Amino acid sequence: MVTLRPATEDDLEFAFAALRAAMRTYVEATWGPWDETWQHRLFADTFVPATHQIIEQSGRAVGCLAVEDKPDHVFLARIFLLPEAQGQGIGTGLVGRICESANRRGLPVVLTILKVNPARRLYERLGFTVVSATETHFRMECPPRPLPAA
Repeated sequence: MVTLRPATEDDLEFAFAALRAAMRTYVEATWGPWDETWQHRLFADTFVPATHQIIEQSGRAVGCLAVEDKPDHVFLARIFLLPEAQGQGIGTGLVGRICESANRRGLPVVLTILKVNPARRLYERLGFTVVSATETHFRMECPPRPLPAA
């Protein structure tokens, strides 16, 4: 069973370890060798418990999710899972629920993803399309869909 719980300051080290396990390969493919000190500082500077949740599977922490409500969209700021929790539909289910919730409010869901990250295929299956790109990232959007008539 997958559940979400609010993050606390005490979750910083777990969340960073999950980020490292999930994203290090893609960071290194994009920018070169992983700098642990710099990456930790960057993550700690952007880890705001109020916008983060810890993903748990059967009571065990397996990942981190950060979603930010903006005036004109929902921003999926972070989602990463420990490697042993990947490929089980956890991310698909969570992102799907975020898209459904945003859709009910008539809002698109927006995210950025490293170009080398194969999770792009997951997002495309869920209805996201690339709307812009930088040298390293794609910006993707899942537009709201018309709701069925009541």
